[in-house]
Amino acid sequence: MKKTIVLLTIFSCALLYCLPVSAAQMTIKNYSFEKKKASKDWSPRKTFIVGENRRLGLFNDRNKRFPSTATLTVTDLPAGRDLELTFDMVFVGSWDNEGKLADKFTISIVDGPELLNMTEFPCTLIDNDDSRPVGNNGVVKVGPKDRAFWIKPMNIKIPASTITDGSIKIKFKGFLTGRKTEYWALDNVKIISK
Repeated sequence: MKKTIVLLTIFSCALLYCLPVSAAQMTIKNYSFEKKKASKDWSPRKTFIVGENRRLGLFNDRNKRFPSTATLTVTDLPAGRDLELTFDMVFVGSWDNEGKLADKFTISIVDGPELLNMTEFPCTLIDNDDSRPVGNNGVVKVGPKDRAFWIKPMNIKIPASTITDGSIKIKFKGFLTGRKTEYWALDNVKIISK
């Protein structure tokens, strides 16, 4: 009997210890893009195969054949809790880090604050030659040309104050200088409650 009481006490303590951890962080939404169209939470919904995976995109704000932004609308969110947005950002082509041709990528809340203003990218080319990428994750054919791509995992904090009536609209946008040489896509998007 004493052994049973001791085991129950240990089990109860372990359960109480583990509960706050699981309650503290929970994935609310999870988006992957295996199909030709993403869920209705996304605008636009078209996907593209980059590497071995289908991803949301491609995007280019200077090329009319591609959408310029992606907007994610998430509803039924918990009140008063900060969120975390995690995703894989896919940079395709020759994104520039500085000078007159510098590119930019932003994430903002629609009618709200900017959450990210990114101006440095992992896209490295030897002598600015598209056929000589450094540290890339692979190559994808866009139009007639092969373009290197880089995947960067991202984590963005979303303050509870940006959530209105349990919903939020998140806008992803690249400001590119290359009409045919630079693109972006998203994959493995998660909204996590903190």
